Amino acid sequence: MVKMKMKEPLCVSLLAFIMLVVTDPTGAEGRAEPWRNPDVSGTNLQQKMFTLSRYGGGLTLFAPYLDPLGSTSNPATSYPTDSSRPDPTRYYPWTTAPPTRGYPTTTTRFWPKTTGYYPWTTAPPTRGVSVCLRLITSDMNPSIFTLSPSSTPLSLQVTDGGWYLLRFGSNQLRLRPSVPIWPNIGRGMWTSVCLTVDFTKNVVQMFSNMNMSTRKLLMYGYQWSGEPVITFSGFDGQLTDVQVWDYPLRYKEVLYYMSHGYYGSVQGSLLTWSNIRYSLQGRSLLENSYEWQMKLPISKKRRGWALKRKVWQDFRQPVI
Repeated sequence: MVKMKMKEPLCVSLLAFIMLVVTDPTGAEGRAEPWRNPDVSGTNLQQKMFTLSRYGGGLTLFAPYLDPLGSTSNPATSYPTDSSRPDPTRYYPWTTAPPTRGYPTTTTRFWPKTTGYYPWTTAPPTRGVSVCLRLITSDMNPSIFTLSPSSTPLSLQVTDGGWYLLRFGSNQLRLRPSVPIWPNIGRGMWTSVCLTVDFTKNVVQMFSNMNMSTRKLLMYGYQWSGEPVITFSGFDGQLTDVQVWDYPLRYKEVLYYMSHGYYGSVQGSLLTWSNIRYSLQGRSLLENSYEWQMKLPISKKRRGWALKRKVWQDFRQPVI
């Protein structure tokens, strides 16, 4: 009986030690990724728009939790960098996983080229991707956006005749939204565009205002990295209300977006306009949206000049 009582404290101490090792937040398994910072909030861009130039201007939108490591500038206008990473242009044959990233064991591996962001090492189990935005442009063939530019780029461009050219992986598709689907949605000043890609069915579809394209099957498989970064640098005009999801939108969700929230609201699961971070390059400008500017009252000084002008015009009217 005495021996058993002496072993009980030892067993309790050993159990506590094992639990401490397993649940240690500073261990390799519990340590958070260095480029994620869930405590950082983004910027609410509702009632805002960007004015862009295709000549020396650009915009990059990224998720709030992308922490700009290694940067001393404003976090909302910079990207994460890491000088300790190996040269992205060199080939590194490995027989075991590198010590700092936890890659799976393989015989050879090519380190992907990066452009300032931390690439996602493995693709999350997403069912697809959807991008919706509103723009105003007078360009004939604007290049609209590139999603996940440093890992698995997906780009969208407008071509002649109202066709959209979509490029990603080994796929290149032309889509033309010409089938009316929502006749009650009138076209305002903005062109609302939605792109949906379903990786489960290998189907892609485009929407523009009240019209949709036919659903097209992909010729080649595509594995999207899920990198929450999107760039705009290929058109002159205004951009607003960018939303990105990690799944293909249903028709009802597309309708909600196209109706500007009249039938219901939608919010991107990866990027949302109300909580986002951005970086402006060159000739680019953030300003109040047209809708917000229309609500602004006329200043007293301008009202005074308008009244004086009306009195002067009435004074000059001939008396009959």
